[in-house]
Amino acid sequence: MPRPASSGDTRNSRRTGPFMRSASTADDKLPERWLALWLAALVALTPFAIDTYLPAIPAIAESLGSEVARVQHSVSSFLLGFAMGQLLGGPLSDRWGRRTVGTIGLIVFIASTFLILWTRTAEQLIVLRFTQAVGGGFGTVICAAIVRDLYSGRDAARIISIISTMMLLAPLAAPVIGSVLVVVGSWQWIFLFLLGYALAMLVLVRTLLPETVSRFTRARRQSAPKRHLLRNYGQVLRNRRALGFLGTQACVSGSMFIYITTAPFVFMEYFAVPAARFPLFFGACVVGLITMVQVNIRLLKRFEPRQILLAGVALQLLGCGLLLAGTLVGEPTLLRWMLPLLMVMACIGLTAPNAAACYLEFFPNISGSANALYGASLFITGGILGGLVNGLHTGTLVPIAAAMCACAVTAMTLVLLVARAREPIEVNGAKQPVPSRLPTR
Repeated sequence: MPRPASSGDTRNSRRTGPFMRSASTADDKLPERWLALWLAALVALTPFAIDTYLPAIPAIAESLGSEVARVQHSVSSFLLGFAMGQLLGGPLSDRWGRRTVGTIGLIVFIASTFLILWTRTAEQLIVLRFTQAVGGGFGTVICAAIVRDLYSGRDAARIISIISTMMLLAPLAAPVIGSVLVVVGSWQWIFLFLLGYALAMLVLVRTLLPETVSRFTRARRQSAPKRHLLRNYGQVLRNRRALGFLGTQACVSGSMFIYITTAPFVFMEYFAVPAARFPLFFGACVVGLITMVQVNIRLLKRFEPRQILLAGVALQLLGCGLLLAGTLVGEPTLLRWMLPLLMVMACIGLTAPNAAACYLEFFPNISGSANALYGASLFITGGILGGLVNGLHTGTLVPIAAAMCACAVTAMTLVLLVARAREPIEVNGAKQPVPSRLPTR
């Protein structure tokens, strides 16, 4: 019968045996596919919270007596709140445990979602979306930390890719769900759906997810001074190469968040796409993303994550260049906009899992804090860029395409010069592979 890890060294625990929630028989192993499914379902809370209400933004604006551009600020406030939730929740999950922090976050998300049902102004919606997102950040920041607790190197990139594939079904289905709910009922029905989903995730966290931080480790970290929470962030911020990988994905994701924030204007106002058909165009980019994630899983059998990351950034730069050219040369058509946009969004399937795996490789002992800073940086960048582009609204597609292109150029600069992705990753003077075993129930 396996016994719980009793050492404070999580790296040693990961190599010599799985983390335990309780003593169990050898047959009581947690299957890898189920862990990936549960984590994907929890991570999907974020795209559901963002994408289900995108088709309803015009209806929400009309209901609240506000402008569409004003209501779209609730997207940016959600992204910033989610970043805040991750920054706070990550180090707390290292200290209190993954499941405890996940539970707190989901309770905050549920309470905020309930209050949104009674909102009467755009300002109230913006504030409540922020607090809802803080809870969502607490609830989902634990997912990548759990992966890093159990895996490293190619194994981590592969598991993150599997989770990404499953999780990407959410943004594919979310606009469809949102469109149906707003047609059948009202925009409040969307938040009733989110309320039910969050309650299901609370049950999942409390009953199915493993606790990958041992009791001994939690007790040791809780007895440490609270300033150690900030010290963990300092350790991350002093690692130049790790910040290069973080910055690369933040810029790559910046293009995605610009697209998400401006999608209602681009499709439903500029190209006059009916709200009922909006999910088709929005979902096309998600299908491209899912396809490239599958390609990434196969490429990982032959190439290192950093090598695939380089290729993904290069392809996205090409796509953004074509997108900008298409907006500057003549009046853009829907087809001329969609084709390079598909390429830009699909490349995130190559960059996201590999950038995360490369970044987390540097921090085996503080994966919660490291993942929090990583996720928060992506959403802060996305929130700022989305709000900035929304504020530069000119009634054309030029600011959107130009901002995406600037993100791609910056990402290529960072991955080459700061992350130095062409060089092997070494931690403490040694390469960092080491496959890991799954936890038991």
